[in-house]
Amino acid sequence: MPSRTELAFFVVDTRGGWQIRADGYVYGPYANFENAMSSAVHEAQAAGLLGFASVVLIRATAGQPYEAKWTYGRNPYPAGT
Repeated sequence: MPSRTELAFFVVDTRGGWQIRADGYVYGPYANFENAMSSAVHEAQAAGLLGFASVVLIRATAGQPYEAKWTYGRNPYPAGT
């Protein structure tokens, strides 16, 4: 089986609102974290269906490491089901 390319979707809080950053692209801004997270999971699911090992990452506090909040093939889609 061929290896899958990993694609990370970072959910980021900015002064202009929440954004998703992935592979040089920026999505958003979103009015709140829930909307950004939902969109990130949707995009990661679509990437997973195309063969990417996709993950949604968040950071609770600036300066802290990112943590995986949703992983394609591991977590339910839509998230929370």
